[in-house]
Amino acid sequence: MRSRSAYTSVLLLALSAAPAFAGATITIQNADGPNEGFNDPTPAAAVGGNPGTTIGAQRLIAFQFAANIWGAALDSNVPIVIRANFDPLFCDDVSAVLGSAGTAYIVSDFGGVPPFPGAEFAHVWYHGALADKRAGAELNPGAPDITAQFNANLGKTGCLTGFGFYLGLDNNHGTRPDLVATLLHEFGHGLGFSQFASVATGAETGGQSDVFARNLLDRTQGRTWDQMTDTQRRASAINFSRVVWQGSETTNDAASLLLRGAATLRVNSPSSVAGRDPVGVAQFGAPLSTTPVTGTLVAATDASNASGTSTLDACTTLTNPGAVSGKIALIDRGTCSFTLKVKNAQIAGAIGVVIADNVSEAPSPDMPGVDGTIVIPSVSVIQSDGAALRAALGSGVNVSMLIDNALREGTDELDRVRLFAPDPIVNGSSISHFDTVATPNILMEPILTGDLTHNVAGTDLTLAAMRDVGWFSDPDVDGLENAIDPDDDNDGVADGSDCAPLQAGSFALPREVTGVTFAADKVTLRWNSAAPGAGTATVHNVLRGALNQLPVGAGASEACLAPVVVGTATTDLNRPSAGQGFWYLVRGRNDCGAGTYGQATTGTRVSSICP
Repeated sequence: MRSRSAYTSVLLLALSAAPAFAGATITIQNADGPNEGFNDPTPAAAVGGNPGTTIGAQRLIAFQFAANIWGAALDSNVPIVIRANFDPLFCDDVSAVLGSAGTAYIVSDFGGVPPFPGAEFAHVWYHGALADKRAGAELNPGAPDITAQFNANLGKTGCLTGFGFYLGLDNNHGTRPDLVATLLHEFGHGLGFSQFASVATGAETGGQSDVFARNLLDRTQGRTWDQMTDTQRRASAINFSRVVWQGSETTNDAASLLLRGAATLRVNSPSSVAGRDPVGVAQFGAPLSTTPVTGTLVAATDASNASGTSTLDACTTLTNPGAVSGKIALIDRGTCSFTLKVKNAQIAGAIGVVIADNVSEAPSPDMPGVDGTIVIPSVSVIQSDGAALRAALGSGVNVSMLIDNALREGTDELDRVRLFAPDPIVNGSSISHFDTVATPNILMEPILTGDLTHNVAGTDLTLAAMRDVGWFSDPDVDGLENAIDPDDDNDGVADGSDCAPLQAGSFALPREVTGVTFAADKVTLRWNSAAPGAGTATVHNVLRGALNQLPVGAGASEACLAPVVVGTATTDLNRPSAGQGFWYLVRGRNDCGAGTYGQATTGTRVSSICP
């Protein structure tokens, strides 16, 4: 086994022990000194379900709340420890570092306590908490699994003044940054959503790849990051829109979560440049639609003069209107406004405009401007895509400008989610995040938006990505992945015969309850348990009604005497009126559903009084 310590990526803390069934126990280890961070004694009023009475206490409660969300989503028999503190970090009046966290150590080539599988791949780094989960044992005893540091000055004068963290637990943060959402993001990095190679040089840590990098596919190179040289990785880190996540769990979830309809320049021919180029859109002219504007792409030329020395920037009247008329004009960015360029092309008869960036940057910029006389659509493309299009013009380039429903916003045409790969690189953000174009916004984008929920699955892709890097589902934490575990909840009933295979103690619908009778005290009602044959998690509903208001389900006097009884007895101190009587019915309920109150001559007795 190999390990390396203190490998920080973005934030984390320290926790306790794992539960006997399902989930992971994550706890926060307070690394702050007296009167700071978690120990800040400044009085605070309860907010958004956070009952802490000081700023420090509310911070710690929010941290543990976020840890519990992740703990409920993941499975591990090894406690996860997040060591965290608050310190002054960079900030000014307009921007700030909210915090950072990451795995405290990385491990490779480790085994597992049978049946735990250990490392899936040889000579590949794993995040510490993930490695422990797969090993079924603590691989670095006494050390935290994640370390985290957050900005103690946020919201104070000169540090996004007045915009400190919202410490409530209800996501009702308004315009302020939500601490819980921020923590879910950062904890995600520490648990597995980050890669360990240098995006500046491409060099791998310790000469090995990692489980995250194995999922990073560069579509241009046709290989994943673990298959690349340092030079290839360095180039891939700025290959905007063409680095995608190839993990199947994330791809499957993206197909139902992310919205179709991405602004696109579809290059139809020649094959050397064919494909879909991402674009920046114009704030003027005709908007893109699902009806494509298709045509031959031609270079627009103008004179080299005081208005612009380049003959490709369309800052003056075009000199080749015959070539441009009825075509889509390719124009270089620079010298004059976007609106002037597009207007000159429109005057020459162009049906659309593609503006190629003149600097190496990505994503391609949206184009500001106002001109109500412009009626044709226009888009911008990054410098490298523009250069490739211009080089192919001699072969005849045909393009379509459109909102492309074949693409989801944030994926390629195969629903593989794009990674954040801007040019130039952004240290701490490039590659270890999903692209910002994803719609709706998702947790692991580099910029946390105000519309994020406190979910890591369902309405988000982060849990799916965790599955792809090796956090297999194992609710009974016995080391066997659900797909190969014959009894996922360890209740002694095989999954194929278990109607609640992930819920220990529930494996069949409860049968009809028998033996309902009063004890000698005339107060205690007893019955035979419905748990045998159904599971130990079975509880009982007790229904009571008046004898003169039969059949069951029709009487106004029906009451749910006891909605949840774990045992086989309850009490009723009520007495019926003179000459009247009560009837009592009991049914079982568990994770498979509700049993029956029994049969009458008219059929199964039905009542909705007990939930």
